[in-house]
Amino acid sequence: MAYPEPRHIDVHATLHDPFGQFMVRVFRQRSSVPVQVVADVSASMGFGERSGKLARIADFCAAAAYSAFRTGDPFGFLACDTALRSDLCLPLRWYKGLPEDFRNTLSTLEPDGHSSVEGLCAAAAQLGRQRSLVFLVSDFHLGADETNRVLDAFVHHDVVPIVVWSDTEYQKLPAFGWINLADPETGRQRRLFMRPSLRERFMENFRNRRDELNRICGRHGRRPFFLDDPFDADALTRYFLTE
Repeated sequence: MAYPEPRHIDVHATLHDPFGQFMVRVFRQRSSVPVQVVADVSASMGFGERSGKLARIADFCAAAAYSAFRTGDPFGFLACDTALRSDLCLPLRWYKGLPEDFRNTLSTLEPDGHSSVEGLCAAAAQLGRQRSLVFLVSDFHLGADETNRVLDAFVHHDVVPIVVWSDTEYQKLPAFGWINLADPETGRQRRLFMRPSLRERFMENFRNRRDELNRICGRHGRRPFFLDDPFDADALTRYFLTE
């Protein structure tokens, strides 16, 4: 009854069905879809708690690699900062899960390279033109024009933007007191006296950035998924069901 197509009735299966139901043949084309994770490992990805963002990415990659293996799809991983990081890449192949040594290396990495649109675009070129499911993982601390340029570079693929932010970037700021802020990529430092109004401005900026990313990524085909801590696989499943 799920596929009421009389032309496809399977007489043999129908006659042998113990419940006397009509059985039909369903024809489906099954071809493997390459699954690629392209991760930004620039210095800003090390902001906050030690390796917090990268440890979360490692958990996500482990789940993605295992899921691809179960569906018979090859999995690959590319990392970049200013340029493509060949030392942090996994070739496209079938993995039962993320190799443990690679997972440890990724989760404990101390990133120090600058974020660069060129590195992400180089990763896009490395993928080739075969259509892949690409998880583009970054904190997306880029301007609107740069974000558009990066997404345009992956136009030949089905891209899922994965946004990784740290609570210490905006949610865990103190209400009062002096704080030292440092940009991990430029090295610039600034001392601020934190107060409720300034804390609220930080929060508002991140809310506005979230809305902006939803608009920009939505125009390129898919709204971003915000990767919380800890990684929630069920939340990602719900995301795919609603997108």
